[in-house]
Amino acid sequence: MIWLRNFQSNYIPQDPGLRGGTTYYIPMKVHIVGNDDGIGYYNHTYLYTSICELNEHFAETGFIFYIYGELDYIDNSDFYEHDWFDGEDMMDENNVDDLLNVYFVADPAGNCGYYSPSDNGVAVAKSCAMPGGTTIAHEFGHFFSLPHTFYGWEYGIPDDEDQEWVNGVNCNSAADGFCDTPPDYLDYRWNCPGPLQTDPNGETFYSDGTFYMSYSNDACTDKFSIEQQDAMIANLLGPRNNMLDFPTPVYVDLTEVPMPVVPLNEAVDLFPNYVYLEWTPVENATEYHLQISYSSGFSAIAHDVVTTNNFYEEKNLQIDKKYYWRVRPLAPLNTCEAASLAFNFTTGSELTAVQESEIFNYFSVYPNPAFSGSAIDITYHAEESFSGNMHLLDITGKVVLIENITVIAGSDKIQLNLPELSEGIYFIQLNNGNKTDVLKLMINN
Repeated sequence: MIWLRNFQSNYIPQDPGLRGGTTYYIPMKVHIVGNDDGIGYYNHTYLYTSICELNEHFAETGFIFYIYGELDYIDNSDFYEHDWFDGEDMMDENNVDDLLNVYFVADPAGNCGYYSPSDNGVAVAKSCAMPGGTTIAHEFGHFFSLPHTFYGWEYGIPDDEDQEWVNGVNCNSAADGFCDTPPDYLDYRWNCPGPLQTDPNGETFYSDGTFYMSYSNDACTDKFSIEQQDAMIANLLGPRNNMLDFPTPVYVDLTEVPMPVVPLNEAVDLFPNYVYLEWTPVENATEYHLQISYSSGFSAIAHDVVTTNNFYEEKNLQIDKKYYWRVRPLAPLNTCEAASLAFNFTTGSELTAVQESEIFNYFSVYPNPAFSGSAIDITYHAEESFSGNMHLLDITGKVVLIENITVIAGSDKIQLNLPELSEGIYFIQLNNGNKTDVLKLMINN
């Protein structure tokens, strides 16, 4: 408030026609908090949609918010539903310097959300961060210096001179100090148009619930005032100018929509402990958001995943269950992209052998069972690159195929074209020169 009052005392309104034209990129560190068991994470679809809407709310300021780095997942029940003291610990332990740290939790100290000046972070309840809401915009307004439009009423009735008057005489010294936000005495959630109020001079008025910094319900709010916008820009260029030291993110045009590849639409009898999903890559996409749902409308999400690959292995599905899946491309400044068409598949009751690896973080084969003479994909994640060999053995241990392989560090896959084989059990053996890994492969004809 000291900074804000100084800004307001020296404020010279700009010509509205000269405003805008400058873009400010605001890096956010997004922390998604679950309980101790990693349950309860904020839905990724809601996250990306909310960021799209957030940038619409701030469009007139020129602010564009983007996720900096990877999403941070925190499994801590004390933070997931926290009081003020645990909230302080949460931010002290996890804040990243010079970024706008925002935490999505179940209960932020009994509020829809809050900005903590002392801890320099924002916490938002998942239930108040749904698409169509404005809580995030409200709390980010606090982050960039804005008080409530009803400032002074939070802890009781202010003195008469500290209540903003309808005639505007004390507009730059009372309440929020902005003369283009009229009087507002309502320090609780309310629906527009709200109750009739009376100022100390006996003048009656209704609060303007269209401001994000009021406590009117989300459906009422749609703007920051001109003076509020100017204050936020000045705050960013002043005490928060370290947020502008990051490299400017580059907008890329994601003109394509990914297409599901495997499993084929309406595939049946897939292994519930191993389903390999793949989709067409999208040029310039840096990540993909994959959803696996129990419902065709994606209202009941079973698995919610962000990955840098255009494939994913899901090993925790229910038996004899129908699932729907879709994927959308992402880039730092592109979180509003459309999702792919939805495919569906049904799991069976049989499990497949997915074993722990000696060489890789994981590796597996798809499809399994496979058909004689078909192609299979061996998917892996390796800590280091290496050259090695791969043997295909039948049930007697006879080698029926040898391939030299090159493994690159990270996640990738090796495609193997199977020869004509008899139906039965085979083993894929991979060797890096020191260790050997083996997977079982079923061949059907």
